[in-house]
Amino acid sequence: MSSLVERLRIRSDRRPVYTLDESDDDADFVSGKSGKTEQLERIARTDVKEKSCQACGESEDLLSCATCTYSYHPKCLLPPLKAAPLPDHWRCPECVSPLNEIEKILDCEMRPTVVDDNDASKLGSKQIFVKQYLVKWKGLSYLHCTWVPEKEFLKAFKSNPRLRTKVNNFHRQMASNNSSEDDFVAIRPEWTTVDRILACRGDDDGEKEYLVKYKELSYDECYWEFESDISAFQPEIERFNKIQSRSRNSSGSKQKSSLQDAVESKKKSKEFQQYEHSPEFLSGAFSWSSRLAASIPT
Repeated sequence: MSSLVERLRIRSDRRPVYTLDESDDDADFVSGKSGKTEQLERIARTDVKEKSCQACGESEDLLSCATCTYSYHPKCLLPPLKAAPLPDHWRCPECVSPLNEIEKILDCEMRPTVVDDNDASKLGSKQIFVKQYLVKWKGLSYLHCTWVPEKEFLKAFKSNPRLRTKVNNFHRQMASNNSSEDDFVAIRPEWTTVDRILACRGDDDGEKEYLVKYKELSYDECYWEFESDISAFQPEIERFNKIQSRSRNSSGSKQKSSLQDAVESKKKSKEFQQYEHSPEFLSGAFSWSSRLAASIPT
């Protein structure tokens, strides 16, 4: 089981973070006459919001793009970032499409949205219905699926032709399932219900993460989840912690027992006394053995 957990830990560590591709390393640096490399100047966006999030317009805790002047809050990205990437390597959605991290498309429907995303927080914002896709992201469980507007896909088609194929395949599959449309469920409730917790990582200083197996899903679909994401499943968390506690106590008891046995054994060895003569309760047996030995010819 330990080897399985280790493999799952490596597999599930992947997070949908916008990072530089290794193939782009040569494009981001130019060689000078001295043989040293110099980083290219960042692209100056004309519509940049100075010291503010490009999505919501608010400041503080911003991620700055490594290749342009845009900045975002981790929570305003698509999908929201759970862990902060390296600041010198992160690239915003305008430089690298986040849709490269799509694992599968689950559903499609017309959903309400505001006319201008930047005015979403204002009262009385005009709403319209736009086509959106329900997306499952690589390395994230069904708890973190997101509705993505079609316009984001249209922008990503230019740089990612395979994404167009993924969308077309989804529509063909949906068309073939029209006969059972009434029974269609994009995300079964069991897929977001904790079945059991397999491992834990993190210390008391930060939020712990748990390796979770969900109901009706196999063990190769286990994911690391922050405790806050699965807080609704507190009984499962407590059950895992109790098992871990018993395991630690059992291990400690075994070590203590082994130590006591070693001390007792050493104590008995010190108390050993050598007998010069046979004990009285063995006198009969001794005389019988002596007679028997005497009767055997040499």
